[in-house]
Amino acid sequence: MILRRIGSLSSEDQALDNQIEQNLKRRGPMLRFTRPLERRYIDEMHPSRHRQLVWTGLFGVVLIALIAIVDVIYREELLLRMSLIRAGVIAALLLALTVLVLRDVDTRLPGWMSIFGIAVAAFGAGLMLITPGNPIVQSEPYTFLMIAIVGNIALPLRTSQALVAALVNFAIAACFILPLDTLMENEKAAPLIFLAVTSVLTLFASYRIESIERKVFLLYLREKVYADALYAKYRSLNEISHTDALTGLANRRLFDDFLQQHWVEAAESEKPIAMLMIDIDHFKGYNDTYGHPAGDECLKRVADVLKACSRSQEDLPSRFGGEEFAFVLPNREEHAALALSVRIHHAIEDLAIPHAGSPLGRLSVSIGIAAERPAATQNDPRGLLIRADRALYAAKRAGRNCTRVDVYSEAVMKFPASHAGARSPTG
Repeated sequence: MILRRIGSLSSEDQALDNQIEQNLKRRGPMLRFTRPLERRYIDEMHPSRHRQLVWTGLFGVVLIALIAIVDVIYREELLLRMSLIRAGVIAALLLALTVLVLRDVDTRLPGWMSIFGIAVAAFGAGLMLITPGNPIVQSEPYTFLMIAIVGNIALPLRTSQALVAALVNFAIAACFILPLDTLMENEKAAPLIFLAVTSVLTLFASYRIESIERKVFLLYLREKVYADALYAKYRSLNEISHTDALTGLANRRLFDDFLQQHWVEAAESEKPIAMLMIDIDHFKGYNDTYGHPAGDECLKRVADVLKACSRSQEDLPSRFGGEEFAFVLPNREEHAALALSVRIHHAIEDLAIPHAGSPLGRLSVSIGIAAERPAATQNDPRGLLIRADRALYAAKRAGRNCTRVDVYSEAVMKFPASHAGARSPTG
């Protein structure tokens, strides 16, 4: 398979795939898988088997009740006794169904309850057969044939369970039919022969159904393994396509999509949106002084600061390009963006990354801020980006290591080189 050739399956999925192939290639009856696969088959098939068994049991209860019309037509004088037998059978079946419903997570219970139900139905048929004065005693034994068909075909039993149910049904039938004095030898032999043949044929049908079901399960499971692996590969590639390889932040592509999406949402909900443009001061000089590997490490540390400074899962920090970063803040006003810029400045200062090419002697950043309410403006997302970029260049012109807000506010946040005392920015 393609996925196997390109090695896209994890070790766990590869082991599962090998088990599936091993079971598909097996010759002979497919009535049991290797142990881990068998456990998975039982667990995954249990909900549908459980549901089918409950509905079949309820149908059987209704059918037993409806067949009481036979008593009304052919043995009215025995109606009370027959009704008591039917009531006992129905009560036992309903009790079994109640246990089945209450313990729906037990994967072994459906099989045992089915065998119990077959035994109860067969025992009830036997009691009706030996009732003195039964006018249809010659036809009554054929009721066991119907029980065999229900047990081996209608009930969702595995072949091994169906075999046990068939043997139980046949044994109960023989125990009631053979000692019966009201039947001649041929009248005893005929229903038992028909029951044996019916049991064998329905068991073969049960085996065929289970074999097909198991093969379909294997094919389904194999396709699911491949589909899950492909989806994981797609998610991985999608994440790579939206992530900056160096910093692990969102890349420009995701930034553009995110900004467009949240601009539209903000316009529809009449909420604000803010943006920060962040640039590392004198970064070219940093690279020239310390080398590009050190520059890459610097970019990663700044990216970590941006991730740590965000206080909302909605915010998107991204690498805009080179030493420039961008922060999109959905549903945030200008004051929230200013508060974020303060945290960023402080965190960059706390890094204390030496920078011989900076007047401060350490790494610093400049930040431009713009905020808008899309519902109240004719601008588009590009307009917000232009304004934030314009504010960034204003911060650069103001001496760097500061924050400026575009147009709607002239607030300037400045970090003096000396930082004599105060950590909060000044105008």
